[in-house]
Amino acid sequence: MKTLKETVYEFIQQEIYSTNEYKNGLETKTVAEALGLHRSNVSALLNELVKEGKLSKTTTRPVYYKLPDQINQSSEKSCFTQLIGYNGSLRNAIQLAQAAILYPRSSLNVLLSSKTGCGTTYFASLMFEFAKEMRILSKTAPYIKIDCRHYSKNVSILNDDLFGNQGDLNNSCFARAQGGMLFLDNVDLLDAKQQSFLFKFLDSGKIFSEDKTKNLDCNDLFLVLACSPQSGLQINRIIPVTIELPELKDRSMEERFELINHFFQVEASNSERSIEVTAESIKALLLSEFNYNVKGLELDIKAACANAYVRVVNESEQPIYVCVNDFKGQIKKSLLNLKGYANEIDALIGKRDSIIYDKNIIDPNYYDPHSTVDMYSEIKKQYDELSNLGITDSGIENVMNTHIHNLFKKYRYYNGFDDSNNLEQLSKIVDPRIIEMVNIFLDNCKKGLGINYKSNVFYGLCLHVNSLLTINLSEQRIDNNQIIKIVQDYPKEYAASVQFATILKEKLNLNLPIHEVVLIAMFLIESDENSEEDHPVMLYIMHGSQTASSLKDVTNSLTHCHNSYSYDLALDIGTRQAMEEIKALIEKIDRGKGVIVIYDMGSIKTMLDTISEEIDVKIRYINMPITLIGIDVARKCSMESDIDYVYHMANLEINSMKKNVEKHNNIIVTLCHTGEGGAAQLKLYIDQYSKLGMKTIALAISSRNELLREVLALQKTYNIHSFVGAYDPKLFGIPFISIQKVFESSKEDLDRILMFEPVNSRSVDYNDVYKYLGEQFKYTSISKLKTVLPNIIDEFSMLYQFTEDQRVGLFMHLACLVERLLDGKSVVSNNDRNKLISVFKEDYQAIVKILKPLERTFKIIIDDNEITTIIMIIKKV
Repeated sequence: MKTLKETVYEFIQQEIYSTNEYKNGLETKTVAEALGLHRSNVSALLNELVKEGKLSKTTTRPVYYKLPDQINQSSEKSCFTQLIGYNGSLRNAIQLAQAAILYPRSSLNVLLSSKTGCGTTYFASLMFEFAKEMRILSKTAPYIKIDCRHYSKNVSILNDDLFGNQGDLNNSCFARAQGGMLFLDNVDLLDAKQQSFLFKFLDSGKIFSEDKTKNLDCNDLFLVLACSPQSGLQINRIIPVTIELPELKDRSMEERFELINHFFQVEASNSERSIEVTAESIKALLLSEFNYNVKGLELDIKAACANAYVRVVNESEQPIYVCVNDFKGQIKKSLLNLKGYANEIDALIGKRDSIIYDKNIIDPNYYDPHSTVDMYSEIKKQYDELSNLGITDSGIENVMNTHIHNLFKKYRYYNGFDDSNNLEQLSKIVDPRIIEMVNIFLDNCKKGLGINYKSNVFYGLCLHVNSLLTINLSEQRIDNNQIIKIVQDYPKEYAASVQFATILKEKLNLNLPIHEVVLIAMFLIESDENSEEDHPVMLYIMHGSQTASSLKDVTNSLTHCHNSYSYDLALDIGTRQAMEEIKALIEKIDRGKGVIVIYDMGSIKTMLDTISEEIDVKIRYINMPITLIGIDVARKCSMESDIDYVYHMANLEINSMKKNVEKHNNIIVTLCHTGEGGAAQLKLYIDQYSKLGMKTIALAISSRNELLREVLALQKTYNIHSFVGAYDPKLFGIPFISIQKVFESSKEDLDRILMFEPVNSRSVDYNDVYKYLGEQFKYTSISKLKTVLPNIIDEFSMLYQFTEDQRVGLFMHLACLVERLLDGKSVVSNNDRNKLISVFKEDYQAIVKILKPLERTFKIIIDDNEITTIIMIIKKV
């Protein structure tokens, strides 16, 4: 049993090593209150520990007791000094790591928290080396590393490696790491059961078999875990030390320059060629942001050196000359930001035109798990083979670009970056069954179609399938021409999607129509990982310090597309400065296909209008006035005590705001091929009979290019609600309404047509139907039926897109239902009733509400069996 003195000593050690709050020591009062002891007793014990040399105390008032400053003395020349930033951005991380390892009696378990590419694996390996340097671990101590990401497709193998095969705990990684260090990377990817077993180990120092009948004491190991900061994993509550590694963007310009020099020096050594790099290239790298942080910087430098090496591959005495064009466009564009950092960068680079990295200088501290020397020799080998075949230099260059990309895959440089990152986050918004089904589906497609899919395809398809559970599947989102083209041009992808749709029907009761199956097939088309086609990007601009940044982080985290950016518009910044910064950012992030901006309020739209005229970048913007709404609700809350009044007034104003935006910004464009007659007459008809308040503009243009220019000009000022005319121009996904549909319906139905709503069923002549029913029915009043049933069909038509035949069919079914119930005939029980109601819960609630007037008029009760039948009719189940 511990003595009171040992308890006090261990408490002080734990508080100093595990939190920053007490890094300068603890007062007597703090220790006494925490341990529930008398202050005088604690003071006596603390002074005894000072006499024994276990503690030191300050000469200040109040007095602080702390551990002797032995960590810095024992580790001044440790392996950590080889890290760039060891005395800068990594200083705090290194001190925490050393403190955890040197903790008396037994090292403290550590959680490393960092984003991808920040050097977690390397840092963990240095922790192991430091533990051996300080003789905490023996020179022959085992170092076991398990990366949970590598098992994302096979959880059972991960389970065996973690906790033993077939219940043999001695085969577990915990048993194999006894007397050494166990490093578990990406622990946030563990499933719930695996996390539970890990938590039990942290609590007890033991691992248990799955049936909990066996256990093994594995206390004699140093455990280091790693996960991403956004994981939401609550493991930090039971891990005493959490170490955060900084992102590259948070490191100083000097450290970034050191890293750039280091990576170029490594490539010079690996290629056995001196490398000359233009100052412009160095500046571009210093100013760039990298999605994968330090690792991303290293890989972009490696790729640029490989591209430059091809130019001199046959000239063995020539150095490799790297210029800014050897890097991808995003890095080159970063030079646009040079103005703001010119002095800082000049202090590092000086007036040099280039920097030369000598092939004979080898960094003794360099650590790389890859055999990179082979990459350059294989480039040389491939070049010689192509040259011997008589292929021209330009032809060789095209082949070599593909070859270099394949070499990067061969050496697994990008391994893990595009895997299924952090499925725990995805599972918070997507049904786990869907995640599993999509995973299996893409695996089968990879084998069957021979295509490697990027992770953003996986995430996008998961989110898409999840959305199918709530949308109206009968609403066609792509036209028939697209459907025919996909089915004809991509039969294998379509066939695979049909099989997947069958699985979705079996597992989730989703009956997908052909247009939805084609949408799934589109995820598989042109999604090969070699595809480098540019795409638009998205930019959040929101008022506040971190509003836009948080939205960007969540978007990128859940989609893994890494195509979302942010600008936080500070409240105290001038409009001119903000506009210049936004303009520079848009130019930087544009990939050649334009930028879609989502903004909240204020003068942002005016700024964007001005920017779009000054630069050659397509900019489209969407107003989401969430901040404005919040301000309005907060103001009302401060003035009113009735929550319902505030709620309803806010909703009224939001709806009014939407209507005003639509009224002033939305336009309808009428079209005809030649002359203004048709388009102008159509415009006059809409202006005369429409009550929507939308502006109508007539265009009579036969040339598609001219029409394109006119539409683009209109889009700078307006949002085009729809085209109305004799032909569909198929531009920018803008909806089309046929002139025939407009003139074949009554003037009263014009607005419903323009708003894509079903035409009022009262415009249909049901006289023959009523006459027939009057002859057949004994109990149902046809006059009552006339007053209530057409309105009910209208409400159904608002929710579901019916053909005329479907409307008449539903009309007849409901009329006969009333007659049958009034006749007192028994209802046939539907065996699938509960299942269908559960699956189509929202439809069930809507149908019950719509049918209430029918029940009240005829004093009948329509039970769940009948409603289930109506669901089956509507959903075509």
